[in-house]
Amino acid sequence: MSRITVIDNTLNQKLPLPKFNHDCENLRKIANKTLGDLQSESGILIFPPSIEDTDDKIKDSVIFTLKENDNYFSLDTGNLMGFIGRNDTELNICSRFTHKIDGKISEKNDFFLHYMLEKVCHINLINLKSTRTPDKIFDLLPFLFPQYLISALRQGIYKEYQKHEYNNSNVRGVIDINRHIRFNIPANGKIAYNTREYSFDNPITELVRHTIEYMRSSNTFKHILTSNEEVKTAVETIINATQLYNRMERNKILSKTSRSIKSPYFYKYRDLQKICRMILLHEKIKYDSSSNTIYGLLFDGAWLWEEYLSTILKKKGYEHPENKKKNGVIHPFTDKRTGRFYPDFYKPKAGHSLKEELADVILDAKYKNFDEYNPPADDIAQMISYIHVMDARLGEFVYPSKNKNESGVNWIIRPFANTSAELKTKPFLIPQNAFDYSDFKREMQTEEKKMMT
Repeated sequence: MSRITVIDNTLNQKLPLPKFNHDCENLRKIANKTLGDLQSESGILIFPPSIEDTDDKIKDSVIFTLKENDNYFSLDTGNLMGFIGRNDTELNICSRFTHKIDGKISEKNDFFLHYMLEKVCHINLINLKSTRTPDKIFDLLPFLFPQYLISALRQGIYKEYQKHEYNNSNVRGVIDINRHIRFNIPANGKIAYNTREYSFDNPITELVRHTIEYMRSSNTFKHILTSNEEVKTAVETIINATQLYNRMERNKILSKTSRSIKSPYFYKYRDLQKICRMILLHEKIKYDSSSNTIYGLLFDGAWLWEEYLSTILKKKGYEHPENKKKNGVIHPFTDKRTGRFYPDFYKPKAGHSLKEELADVILDAKYKNFDEYNPPADDIAQMISYIHVMDARLGEFVYPSKNKNESGVNWIIRPFANTSAELKTKPFLIPQNAFDYSDFKREMQTEEKKMMT
């Protein structure tokens, strides 16, 4: 197994040839393709559970670009983190804030990614941090399982046609001659027949049930299934729907669910199906070098950063509009039928209701590399638009940084409508000297308190 480790949002990460020549062959099958294309044709799992939940068109972005010359090939990465592989080549994309060990990037020390997941998903990863397995990202799967389960169940319990065999006097299907002769000769008033009926108890729901039972049997993972009422309700829903569950039939169910479901209505079950199979098969998925399939677990760093900030800023009275859920929309025109704005965060003006759509402060979350002295022109234009429409006094770009010397820069915006406002860059320091996850958490909590002041 060959592992290549790089970091996010970094250009020209060089790997020498011929050492990685074999890996380059595998990476060519992944490079320069959009995430949407790769997701539909492979075993890639993406967090959040549906890339439609994100607002940054991540579906149209590529995981990495590959450039080659005679002596080396190089990778350019973006906001995606996690791992992706083909055959015996695995590419780990760590956060650019990952601690190095002996000068090398180590996925097991990707504290920042793990901490954001812990805060956003309301899970406790302390036990995971104490394990010695090199596959820490893969071991996150059971912790993420509830998110995919709940997301899928919002579309209802998955159902599909199932073949059922009956032998009674109430015929409502196709008569099975062979079974009828075997069971009902001489005549006993019964007829053997088969039907195709919609059923909630099918290979997909059985696959989910086997995953639940696997996690129930683990001291490390069983508490995840009872972490809150929503998760407990989702688990009970699956248990009630799978009355034919038989723990001895796991391999049979895995065989029946090897192909992704095609139903256009239950499309969120495709990711649930993937994570269940990845949890149950684990080593086989990662190290089966004969399949030529692409597999992986990827995290949208921009979405995670924004949702992580939300856990802090909501306590400060900030609103967090959500485009996909149509919550918190801001109208730039007096005719509210036209145009919609969704700033990342804003604090309403004191003494004004939310319906007035007026803000005191507007925050824009930026996960990408961000120059505090020279923000991109399109970001500046967007923020000034928000400030103008919402009559805000201040707009801030909030971004993660590992430079202790960055303190942020502020500018006075040229007055408009006899009012003036400020625009600032606001770095959030990510600790770089904590080599234990517990220490990292404490230092992050210190930085969060600074955000609260």
